[in-house]
Amino acid sequence: MEPRLAPGTLVVADDTSFASMRPYLDHVRDPANGYRSVAFPVEDGMEISCRL
Repeated sequence: MEPRLAPGTLVVADDTSFASMRPYLDHVRDPANGYRSVAFPVEDGMEISCRL
């Protein structure tokens, strides 16, 4: 599905403090993968990423 995301698409991930989320976070936080991503510090964590 990722190649079909239009520029400007927002992706929101929940429970980002869980160890199982590490591969996802590594992906969206790497600028080479085409996202700008920020952590949103609530309870178990959230990550808001924008497809560039």
